[in-house]
Amino acid sequence: MLRVYERTVKGRQEYIFENEKEFRSKLPGEKLRKNWRTAPTGSYTLTDDKQVVRILKKDDVGVRTLLGMRRTSKYYTLDGKPVKNIYSFAGSVDHRSAVRNRKNPTSREILFARYVADGNGAIDAYLKAFRTNNRSYANENARALLKQERIISMISKESSESMDKFGMDSDYLFQETKRIIENLEGKDSDKLKAIEMCMKLRDMFPKDTKREALTVFQGFSSEQLQKLRSADEIKPLAHAERAIEGDVE
Repeated sequence: MLRVYERTVKGRQEYIFENEKEFRSKLPGEKLRKNWRTAPTGSYTLTDDKQVVRILKKDDVGVRTLLGMRRTSKYYTLDGKPVKNIYSFAGSVDHRSAVRNRKNPTSREILFARYVADGNGAIDAYLKAFRTNNRSYANENARALLKQERIISMISKESSESMDKFGMDSDYLFQETKRIIENLEGKDSDKLKAIEMCMKLRDMFPKDTKREALTVFQGFSSEQLQKLRSADEIKPLAHAERAIEGDVE
C-alpha cells in the first residue's frame, strides 16, 4: 500500500511520495531529478530527506512545492511535512541551523532521546522518531542531534533513571571505576580508560570532551544494565562510548 500525501493545486493532483520506490510505483515513466536546487518547474525531485515532490514553480526567488517555499541557496533544505500555505517561506529556515539554535526539544527529539536511552542505536532511534526510512540521512542527523546539549541532557536523565533501577547510582559507578584503577592484575589500557573517564567528569578536559562522557550510557538496554550490574568485572565505561560512536558512524 502506497503511503502518499495528495493535494489538489490549481486543478491538478499533486503528491508527496515518502521515498523513490513509492514514486516509481505510482509514476514509473517519470524522470526523477536528484538535485532539487537545479530541478526545473514541473519536474519531480528528491528532497533532502529522500521524499519525492514536484517542483510547482521555480524562479529567481526560490522553488515552490507541497513542502512550501524554499530558497535554493546551500543554507536551505527541502524536507519535512506538507504545509498549509505553500506560497510562504515561513518555516523554511535551514534545518541544521534550527537544530543547533533550538533551546527546547521538539516532541520527536524527545522520542529520539528516549529511544537511545532505551537501548536503540542512534540511527535506529532516529528512524523510529522521525519521518524517514533513509539510513544515511538518519545517520547524519542523529550525529548532529547527539552534539546538542538539550539532547544530551535528556539521554543522561533517562539513562540515569534506568541505571538507578538496577542500583547503579553515581557512588556505585565511581566505586567500580576506582576498583578497576586499583586492580593490580588489571590491564593498563583499562585503567587508563577509567582514569580518563573520571578526568572528563571532573572537568579536567575541555567542555566538548566532557560532553562525550556525559552520553556514555546511551544505547544500553535493561538487559545490558542487568548484566553489567551482576558481572564479576565491570568493563571501563569508555568501552560503551566507543560502541556508541561506532553505531552512529
